[in-house]
Amino acid sequence: MKAPKFMMACLLLCLAMLLAGCSEDNNVNSLIKNGDQAYANGDFSGAAESYTRIIEIGKATDEIYNNRGMCYLNMGNTQGAVSDFTEALALEPESDVYLNNRGLAYFDSGDYEKAIADFSSALNVKGATAVYYANRADSYLGLEMYQRAIEDYNEALKLNGNLINALGNRANCYFRLEDYEKAAEDYSTAISKDPENALLYWNRGEAYRMMLDKNKALQDYEKYASMGEGLTADFYLKRAELYVDLEQYDNALKDYESAIQIAPDQLILYEGRANIHFLMGNYNDAISDYNRFLSKTDKSDLKSYAVAIGNRGFCYFSMEDYENALRDLNECIQYDPEYAWAYFTRGQIYQALERYDEAKADYDKANELLENNQ
Repeated sequence: MKAPKFMMACLLLCLAMLLAGCSEDNNVNSLIKNGDQAYANGDFSGAAESYTRIIEIGKATDEIYNNRGMCYLNMGNTQGAVSDFTEALALEPESDVYLNNRGLAYFDSGDYEKAIADFSSALNVKGATAVYYANRADSYLGLEMYQRAIEDYNEALKLNGNLINALGNRANCYFRLEDYEKAAEDYSTAISKDPENALLYWNRGEAYRMMLDKNKALQDYEKYASMGEGLTADFYLKRAELYVDLEQYDNALKDYESAIQIAPDQLILYEGRANIHFLMGNYNDAISDYNRFLSKTDKSDLKSYAVAIGNRGFCYFSMEDYENALRDLNECIQYDPEYAWAYFTRGQIYQALERYDEAKADYDKANELLENNQ
């Protein structure tokens, strides 16, 4: 959710012309040309060196400070950028451009309140400007002030309906407010204007998933994957969960394996893959993954731990290894004594062992818990 940079390319190109023709400033003109060329080539460090030299020889102007500030901003030196934009504003306090640029520096540093103040000042100086509204909206979004952000995105999009970032980020606001239908509408509009933006498909897929439109969600996830961008462990995990919901267990298993290749230390992935093996009846593979998860996971989340222990026990039960199955279900109930499924499963084990009184007691307990939870 990064605000778009409002680059003043025209300022950099015109600066050399401002000083041209002054013979005593030939060295300054040369430094300006070098700085402008370096900036145009993406060599922000080299450009900053040229602008710094101009400042050191006492020929600084507000434009020079602004240009070096833009270099610092692109280099991630937000403190230096804020300092230079402040110097530029000291020389030209009514510049909406410098106010906006300093706002971007504050935004990048995470100081959203100061960013909002500068974008508001830029709007006061310049009047209604789409980019300034969008930048201020991004800052409100950073503060999780979603409704205020939406109001500014609305103003920005009235002035310029082609601001893809504004559409996407307004959709993000709707998503956070759990208005998934409006979020999906904005993502769709953004996609129609920028169909090569992979992240928009991923985000719209998330909105469809929250709306329980699983087929549309899967279409968007698969479109995102086909574009080959940002295929992280988290992406594979989310798509795997959707495949499980759609009972496409083979595809879910492939996604868990892809996620594990990327992040082999994330224990939750082994638990997830174990659950897939469990659902597919691959009990030996499921037990292997549950063992890995249970041997290293923190037991502080008792219910999650109990579920994994119980599932492993069911695998043993399905393989007629009643001794290990009973051990796991006993431990499962110890961790979560309100887990109705565990009593029912242990009842099945007791029944298989012909321990009918204990089986009946567990079935009764399972029914009691289920009735209490209705």
